[in-house]
Amino acid sequence: MKSVIRFADQNITEIPLNEVPREVPVIPLRNAVLFPGVLLPVFVGRTDSVRLIEAAGKPGALVGLFTQRSPGDEEVDFKGLHTTGTLAEIHRVIPMSEGGFQVLLQGVQKIELLEIKERKPFLKGRIQPLGEIQDLDVRGHAEFQEYVGRYVQVHPGIPDEIGAFVKRVTNSSALANQIVFFSQRENEEKIELLRMSSVAEKVQILKAQLAEETEQLKMDQEVRNKVEEDTSKMQREFYLRKQLEAIRKELGENDDDETDELEKQLREKNLPEHVRKAVDKELRRMRRIQESPQGGGLEGGQIRNWLELIAELPFSEPEPRAISLSTAARVLDEDHEGLEEVKKRILEYLAVEKHTGGGSRTPILCLVGPPGVGKTSLARSIARAIDRPLVRAALGGMRDEAEIRGHRRTYVGALPGKILSALKKAETRDPVFLLDEIDKTGVSYQGDPAAALLEVLDPEQNHSFEDHYLGLSYDLSRVLFICTANNLDTIPLPLRDRMEIVQISGYTLNEKAQIARKHLLPGILKDLKLEPTSIVLTDGALHRIIDAHTREAGVRSLKRKLESIARKGLRQLMEEQERNPERGAEGETLRYDTEDIEKILGRDRFYRDANEATGRPGVAVGLAWTPVGGDILYIEATAYPGRGNLRLSGQLGDVMKESAQAALSFLRAHAEELGIDAKLFHRSDIHVHIPSGAIPKDGPSAGVTLLSALASLFTGKRVAPDIAMTGEISLRGRILPVGGIKEKVLAARAAGIHRVFLPEKNRAEFAEIPEHVTEGIEAIYFADMMELLRQAVPGLPARQAEQAGIQLERHRDGW
Repeated sequence: MKSVIRFADQNITEIPLNEVPREVPVIPLRNAVLFPGVLLPVFVGRTDSVRLIEAAGKPGALVGLFTQRSPGDEEVDFKGLHTTGTLAEIHRVIPMSEGGFQVLLQGVQKIELLEIKERKPFLKGRIQPLGEIQDLDVRGHAEFQEYVGRYVQVHPGIPDEIGAFVKRVTNSSALANQIVFFSQRENEEKIELLRMSSVAEKVQILKAQLAEETEQLKMDQEVRNKVEEDTSKMQREFYLRKQLEAIRKELGENDDDETDELEKQLREKNLPEHVRKAVDKELRRMRRIQESPQGGGLEGGQIRNWLELIAELPFSEPEPRAISLSTAARVLDEDHEGLEEVKKRILEYLAVEKHTGGGSRTPILCLVGPPGVGKTSLARSIARAIDRPLVRAALGGMRDEAEIRGHRRTYVGALPGKILSALKKAETRDPVFLLDEIDKTGVSYQGDPAAALLEVLDPEQNHSFEDHYLGLSYDLSRVLFICTANNLDTIPLPLRDRMEIVQISGYTLNEKAQIARKHLLPGILKDLKLEPTSIVLTDGALHRIIDAHTREAGVRSLKRKLESIARKGLRQLMEEQERNPERGAEGETLRYDTEDIEKILGRDRFYRDANEATGRPGVAVGLAWTPVGGDILYIEATAYPGRGNLRLSGQLGDVMKESAQAALSFLRAHAEELGIDAKLFHRSDIHVHIPSGAIPKDGPSAGVTLLSALASLFTGKRVAPDIAMTGEISLRGRILPVGGIKEKVLAARAAGIHRVFLPEKNRAEFAEIPEHVTEGIEAIYFADMMELLRQAVPGLPARQAEQAGIQLERHRDGW
């Protein structure tokens, strides 16, 4: 031991060791542990303890204080007390009116109870003093003071004066006793600390506990500060908001007036019952929030935005409109050339509306066709014809389902979907709604817009369409939905099944000329602020532009060429005006003929080379369908020494490759009937190429063309000129039907081909094509491949062809 000390507060004179009594009166403590140097007021009311105070309770007297093991015991003995306690000096005794005494005691010395000597008239015990090891140096004491100082600084219940007292205490044990006495520890923990003889050990335990409690108090303080700050801010905002309301009332700009106006609109609006209930509920919520100290905040703004949407959405039944079928037909004819099928369907719908008085189920049309044929402009024309507003939603590239159904109101910045947003702008429940590019939606982790459209475009469901933002069912049954697409293949089957598909094919040369003369050129001249007669194109010039400078199903490229001509003409007029200012540009007319087109637009971009292409064996012309319209397809075949391998090029798809293999297999199986030496197939490699290799090609309709080219190659006979063909083949020699007949016929006409070979089962489809499209086109139908070869390859001997047909029938019976 470094030293053994008796402890007393530094301000109290220490008692010499030989003056510590060996027997002292004992006062049991119920719920307290007294430490040396600590003042403790004690109420003495127990009979034995009252006798003790009456007999020996004078200021300066010494008593032993020991904590009871069971606070509820009235009578205690040696076993009922903790043996480690404190010798205390009585400072003051105050008699109480209700009996007992209030005694002020101060701990003087740590002692140990050895035994109870007397029980009556009060407890008296034999004790011995306990010493402490002063093993904490000055540096350790200073560090302990810092811990205590930080704790005192953050504790809200400790006065600031205590901090100064802590700095004055130079005895580590005295400081530790003060900390333990005022802490919230259990009595057992305090007695264990009182029993410790090492000051350094006691201080180490207290430092760890003080550091933990200090951090906890800091966090509590931060929370309290935050709460107080928020409360103060709320109170300040509430006060300022009330002042602002008073100022706005004086200026006549009260927000309550706006709320009252919105509420008045909603009260007067004709709403369905389920919408009315939801609106009343939200109005009550908004009033409660506005009256709160926050004054509405984010939630109040969300509710107001929702109510404003309800106020702006059309819910009433549409007003009946006067319907004139003749006027509607005239408007449709004025705006578009051809497109008879679509016009008939719209007029049928109007006839039903006129007969039923409105309220009939509206059709859901899907206009499918190449770019530039007028699908979008047709929707505008339909809206004008039936006297309804037009709203449009572009679906191209859309990957988020929420753009159709909206976002839920719980999200910050939530908005309704495109459907309800468009109807809000339309201000009526029966607009013409154009869903543009419905085939170009995509799928992502945010959902599938095409799946969300299933409910919108289903007549059986769209009377109760539910937008996520609105959260209520909305009736879309009176909306005339018109969708546009370039390709049906990318539209999911369930969605395709809900729409009436209307195919819009490309325009003929004459139709394009009429569109250019009636619509495109007048519009271009109007945009340039020129007179309608300022620039005139002859029929020959228009045909030259269409035939030699554009190759498309629609008229977009044609419009760009006409705009180029108009700009060059305008420049010519302006230059002429600058040279002759007195003449002016008004009344001047520029007339362009066929010969002028090359000077303005340059050399021809497209040629009719079908006759040149088939000038040698192994070449045939096919007809193909593409998303941008029909096209002609040149198939070239050649052979060279080899081992019978088939090579295909031109970026062909799997289906077209399989068609080439089927054609070669059929040709080898019927080589004898066609007069072909079978050994050629083993001694030659075959290469089939389809030009425009940068463009992917696929589909089964090139089967007959592939077979004709191979037959021409191996027989050495050229395919007949001025023909193009399409059709799928089978190994039995049957010609199967294909699609896109109108587009393919238009492509043949544009290429200057006047005869087309078609499958027999496509006869009805060709008959449905308008006469002005098929004018000058001879369609020849085939169901048997041998019959087609006899027409396609004129050099094939008739006898061999007949035998081939007989042999084919035998194969059919025998295979």
